[in-house]
Amino acid sequence: MRILLDTNIVLRMANRGAAGSQNITSAIRQRYARGDEFFVVPQCIYEMWSVMTRPAEASNGLDFSPEEAALEVERLLTLIPLLPDPPHLFSRWLNLVSTHAVSGRPSHDARIAAAVQAHGLDALLTLNAPHFQRFGLTVLTPTDL
Repeated sequence: MRILLDTNIVLRMANRGAAGSQNITSAIRQRYARGDEFFVVPQCIYEMWSVMTRPAEASNGLDFSPEEAALEVERLLTLIPLLPDPPHLFSRWLNLVSTHAVSGRPSHDARIAAAVQAHGLDALLTLNAPHFQRFGLTVLTPTDL
């Protein structure tokens, strides 16, 4: 199975002290050992950077310095392949947000969903399954692994 990792999954991997971090990493390793493939896309890295470098007192901020964030991104990309944004990603995203009347912050989720579709991936691994179910994807949570 070819699976895209959502931002919240890679953030748990980066913030190794976070609740569920070890369980997520262990589940991914087990699935990888069975032949599953995992990927990230640029949108995930953009969102990851934003959360990592946000002050700790802000919503979900991890208070990493830019240097620490850069090291964490580099570490992630040595473990998980980065799929580039294909030329048709924008049109897929626009179709999703128009078809499903998406507004506000969920438009970022629609871009992740568009990437799953554009790359022909089998599933998305996320902690927020309800955010993605309207897009017709196979959505997995760590407990599904």
